[in-house]
Amino acid sequence: MTVKAGILASALTVLCATPLRAQSEPPIPLHRPPEWGLNAGYGIPVRLNSSTSNDKLVLFEPGVAFRVSGRCEYLVEGHFARYLGPGGSMVGALPLSGRLYLGNGRVLPYVSLGAGVGWTDLTALDEIDRRFNFLLQGSVGVRGATSDRRAWTLEARLSHVSNAGTVKPNYGLNMLVVLGGWRFR
Repeated sequence: MTVKAGILASALTVLCATPLRAQSEPPIPLHRPPEWGLNAGYGIPVRLNSSTSNDKLVLFEPGVAFRVSGRCEYLVEGHFARYLGPGGSMVGALPLSGRLYLGNGRVLPYVSLGAGVGWTDLTALDEIDRRFNFLLQGSVGVRGATSDRRAWTLEARLSHVSNAGTVKPNYGLNMLVVLGGWRFR
């Protein structure tokens, strides 16, 4: 996990530090307070390995975003997932996350990366061999401002849950999740 976390941190640093000079007026104002968010969505399995799971999930992720630059936010998200196949849950946190906004205007596309940990009772699945697991997420989405203090979001997220090789085999559970959300401050 440390190599993956290092790569994630390096990628976020490069993305946040890269100036986007061709675009004026950054989307995140200089003295913006933390922004709270609530996301909810539905996910289906993605077969990126020899996974056999058909488990679907309902995901709820509350979070808070802190301004890092005019285009980049540091995120902390909670992770509450209910799996619908054999049944089970996962509770976790993603304290290593970031979001980069592209473009200008009231509707902004963004990319996001995140890493964290979680506890699950899904050990009956071939893809999950431990109760304690690591979470990795990558997203693309769009945010639309409804006012200076509120916005909606719609995003597609690839979510990966695995034990980071602490127990073999380490297939990991990969899900494609579509999330809708509300942001406010």
